[in-house]
Amino acid sequence: MQEIIQYFNGNPIIYKLFLSFIILLVYIKLIRIANKVLFKTIKDNGIYYTTRKRLYYLHSVILLVIFIIIWSESRMDLTIYVGFISAGIAIALREIFTNIAALLIIVIQKPFEVGDRVIVNDRAGDVIDQKIFHFVIMEVTAKTDGEQCTGKIVHIPNNYIFLHAIANANKGFGYIWNEIEVRLTIDSEWEEAKAQLETIVKKHAEHLTEEAKNKVHEASKKYMLHSQNLNPIVYVTVKDGFIKLNMRYLTEPRTSKITEDTIWREILLYVKDNKAVKLA
Repeated sequence: MQEIIQYFNGNPIIYKLFLSFIILLVYIKLIRIANKVLFKTIKDNGIYYTTRKRLYYLHSVILLVIFIIIWSESRMDLTIYVGFISAGIAIALREIFTNIAALLIIVIQKPFEVGDRVIVNDRAGDVIDQKIFHFVIMEVTAKTDGEQCTGKIVHIPNNYIFLHAIANANKGFGYIWNEIEVRLTIDSEWEEAKAQLETIVKKHAEHLTEEAKNKVHEASKKYMLHSQNLNPIVYVTVKDGFIKLNMRYLTEPRTSKITEDTIWREILLYVKDNKAVKLA
């Protein structure tokens, strides 16, 4: 052993080559172990691929710094090496760090919680899980298609809260405005139709008004909410040669399609029995 030590002391180049080779072998083994752990713990292929690539970049930077330390003849200050490593970590794992920072914002400020219906980067759905690096939503279709569940599970990185606007239908006072546009021909008895539509929409939505007022009052303690008329209403406009009756009413986020279906059924029955009112 002493002969080996003396040999290496007399041949620093050989010693550095041997040491670099051993470190490289150890590092390759560590990388393989880390990849196996990631493969077993991360089920989503996209997240596994991204995390593995980031760790690969981090390993490369650290290995480069180690080789610089071994082969450098200068006696650089330890803080400089630490700076190199810190910069490498920050660059390689920036998305991981931003995802963890975003998780803290989500936990503390609660822009959304599990169970909320949200829209993030044009993706709409119900939040079904919150993880360290991402949150999971059950996708729903666009409002024009009825906001029906597609059955797809979407994983969204936490740092999207820094990059994209988030719409939450369950925050504020817990209700959303829904509108139904009814087009009538110009010769229709629109006054009678408006009165009937007001009766229909109040029948299905007016019971929410008082509860919504109470929730608006509570929400105004947290947000700058201006007072507004929360009662169901029907607006009349004339456009493109039609009389348009817009029924505007409050509904719960997940029941808008059901309420709309019920209201349309009553509208169609009313029009069927009234010859003076014609749908365009």
